[in-house]
Amino acid sequence: MKRILTILLFSVTLIFGATASESATAAFVEGCRFYSEGEWASARMLLKKAVGYPENINPDVYYMLIAAEIYDGDFRGALDDSNVYLDVFPDSLYVPNISFHKGLALYNLGEYEKSVIALSDFCHQFEDSELYSSALFYIGESLFASYQYDEAADIFERIVREFPDAPKAAAAQYRIESILQRAREEKLLYLLRQTGEEYLAAKEDYERQLRMYKPDSADVARPRPAEEASRNEELERQIVSLESQLSTRTDDDAFGGQNPDDFADSEVYDDAKEQIRMLKEKALQAQRILEGRQ
Repeated sequence: MKRILTILLFSVTLIFGATASESATAAFVEGCRFYSEGEWASARMLLKKAVGYPENINPDVYYMLIAAEIYDGDFRGALDDSNVYLDVFPDSLYVPNISFHKGLALYNLGEYEKSVIALSDFCHQFEDSELYSSALFYIGESLFASYQYDEAADIFERIVREFPDAPKAAAAQYRIESILQRAREEKLLYLLRQTGEEYLAAKEDYERQLRMYKPDSADVARPRPAEEASRNEELERQIVSLESQLSTRTDDDAFGGQNPDDFADSEVYDDAKEQIRMLKEKALQAQRILEGRQ
């Protein structure tokens, strides 16, 4: 990016130094200066001002403006200017980069379906681009954010397999582990739910038998049937085992001690945890009711 900036600054300065108005030249030169220093907000503002002058409407200045908007987090502005760029400068050298920036902007705006379409088009048109693996990654991220986990996993696995040295390879591997972890948690949650429901059904059946049974004086102290007690104890052990498995699956265990902050943001499965909590409370409540009637 620094190399591209140097070339752009040199070439555009030569082109417009003699022909552009003083204000147009000043806006462009100041925008370039802030851009080179990484002052993205100032660069974006001045380059936006620069393209307001007819003499600055060219692919080089627009390219720098869109890049500054991306770096500054102005994704709506980057999307709008990318569409202008692709309409006005369809044969520009920077069309592949602008196409990628458009897909990236859509992803960051939460328009995941459109992002997948834009980035897929980029991959079809520019297979030799150095941004190809990054485009694949954001396709996977868009699918992941849309809860299409199987499709996302296929994309991330392709990145790890075909582009092991790519900048996004480590983040792709992390996403694969996230998806596998989610699958494990959902399976354990399903088993816990099934076991909990069976446990509660057994308790309800036992309570129903107690209500229907009318003991005589000699049978008042009769304990509950050993078969029912054994069945409930086994269900209790299964619940405890499943809860233990869920509670011990921390991020460090799931991802080999790696820090998730080093990768893409991981998704927190609050819904699953809430369902587990509710099952626990329901089981404990039923157990207290039963123990109180014994």
